[in-house]
Amino acid sequence: MSLMKREELLDATRHLLVRAGFYCSEVCRIRPSSFDFVARKDNMLMIVKVLNNIDSINEEVAKELLSISRFLDGVPVVVGRRSCSSLLEDDVVYFRYGVPIMTYETLKNYLQGMPPLITAAPGGFYVNIDGEMFHRMRNEMGYSVGHLARVAGVSRRAIRMYEEGERATIEVAERLAELMGTDFIKPINLWEEVWKEEVELRREINNEMLRIVEKMGAFIFPTHRSPFHAISEMLNERIIVGIKERRIEEKARLIANISKVAERDSVIFMEHFSKEKIEGVPVVNKEELRRIRDMEALIELILERK
Repeated sequence: MSLMKREELLDATRHLLVRAGFYCSEVCRIRPSSFDFVARKDNMLMIVKVLNNIDSINEEVAKELLSISRFLDGVPVVVGRRSCSSLLEDDVVYFRYGVPIMTYETLKNYLQGMPPLITAAPGGFYVNIDGEMFHRMRNEMGYSVGHLARVAGVSRRAIRMYEEGERATIEVAERLAELMGTDFIKPINLWEEVWKEEVELRREINNEMLRIVEKMGAFIFPTHRSPFHAISEMLNERIIVGIKERRIEEKARLIANISKVAERDSVIFMEHFSKEKIEGVPVVNKEELRRIRDMEALIELILERK
């Protein structure tokens, strides 16, 4: 995998997920894009981006990827090969601005029921401690906090933090495990790690049609790097939103495909348009929006045109 070009790695990653039983969307070829495709298996939804060099992911891309994933009840996954300084290690999860990053082999192992144990962070490699188990074993063995701190070469406060589930370096975890004779390392849960991140789901809305919908009481999050223009929550419905723009037919096909995989409704708002659908996506024009009085009526119209 290390010699693959990005497109080859992208295809391999998508095929890997298909073989693991995931239903995958088409690849988003429209640039720029914060993700390449979405993949679902049962209740597991992944928003996937593939990069050769993970240092090319910046804060703006990461925040949008996290926001879209949070809104769709999914988890972002970046599959990468290297950073500017070195190749990525297998069975290690890296993070950039809160987004988990892993190699193809790490993802493959994860899908085969072997979740990674190691996280890369500033200062080295870390593992997650099962704090409840660690605390119980310490008490059962009669070890004081001070004794464990001396053995591990850390402070008493660090031991207390491990009992609360704080990460430990691999070296510290190995010293403690050797003393206690038990494994208290907890596999990395991507959902837990991502959903710990605070995500600011607020952006200025510049489009007039989106502002009309917002005044009805909808929550609107405009996207800057995706095939759709916004994601919206209308009452209890989460809806993917497109806006009339260049290449609208191509984007409508992608929106329809992504919506199907993500199991979310979608709509396209247009300035002037006589048809009720584009590529299977319901269309509502500006004049219709202005006549609609409340959110219930808008949702009803969208569902009627599905």
